[in-house]
Amino acid sequence: MGVPEVSIVITLYREGDLLRESVDSALAQTFEDCEIVLVDNNADPATQAVAKDFEARFPRSVRLVHESVQGACSARNRGIAESRGRFVAFLDGDDLADPQRISLQRERFLNTPGLSLVSGWYDRVSMDNKQVVRKDVSVTEPVIWLETQKVLKDLFPVGPKSGVGETLHFPLTSTTFFERETALAVGGFDTRLNPRWFEDIEFYLRMYTKGEFFKIPRSLARYRIATPEMMEVKRRQMDWVGFLLHMDRFFRILWENFGKSSKEVTRIFQKLAALWLRHESLTFLRYQEGKDLGVRMLDRSLKFDPVAIESWKLRLKAGLPHGFYPRMFWFDDLISGPLPPEATRGLVDSIFQLKV
Repeated sequence: MGVPEVSIVITLYREGDLLRESVDSALAQTFEDCEIVLVDNNADPATQAVAKDFEARFPRSVRLVHESVQGACSARNRGIAESRGRFVAFLDGDDLADPQRISLQRERFLNTPGLSLVSGWYDRVSMDNKQVVRKDVSVTEPVIWLETQKVLKDLFPVGPKSGVGETLHFPLTSTTFFERETALAVGGFDTRLNPRWFEDIEFYLRMYTKGEFFKIPRSLARYRIATPEMMEVKRRQMDWVGFLLHMDRFFRILWENFGKSSKEVTRIFQKLAALWLRHESLTFLRYQEGKDLGVRMLDRSLKFDPVAIESWKLRLKAGLPHGFYPRMFWFDDLISGPLPPEATRGLVDSIFQLKV
């Protein structure tokens, strides 16, 4: 078998039998000059068994490699490194690719000069893949990341000969298609963001420095909605305080890569810090013991962005008695237990700092 033009990288962890449909969808591409690189990231025995079965049945098309360092960053970096194709396409081990996905993305890439990444819409489907919950999802989800995307676009101002900034978006990983050499040139995924969360956005921003993005306006993947069991696996990897600290790590990496260059860039990061402080204040406000810290986060948010209407609305509501909170903040209920011991004033004051 010669060198394939496209490498479809699928990372494995706890997908089990769902992996069968994902690999089958990769094998069913109408563009046939593809290899499939399965990256075993310390997968459970059931998932490994499925992967080994495909490698045994399709030795010319499917390769199984191992990455011992746990995390999406390390697993995807291993997949990129092991790929032999000019192009790399990511597909998560529980998602499915449309049969024409690779053909459409390759054609778009080859016919549009200056691109560094091609993505597409996707369908949200039930875990059994029998029900389409939402078809043709075209925008970044959830809303906090759409708002983040709008802020970070300003890092790439539109120039007289380019649409830079206008095409930046944060696609679903299972729809991304790019040149392997470009990903290697930007350094791949930042392993400081293992095991997961934000690693894709950070990677996209560095890829964007090499060229614009294009989103094909049709669904190229089926994205399964996680079951409570799968969400529990993710929760055990990182509780909400760990998530907040991880978010702060992400912020510091962005500042390291893109900050400090001008007053305008500093203003962009202040706006980003304000957005995230406002969003994460709700976690504290939901605790009966967390009101003071939630209010403190909102005060910090307003210090960074004093004209943000949404932050002022939340700040005014946060001043009401706690009994009003479930209805005013759309909480299902309040948490009566104590805050985690790590959730302190020191934590609230230290996150999302612009350190020169």
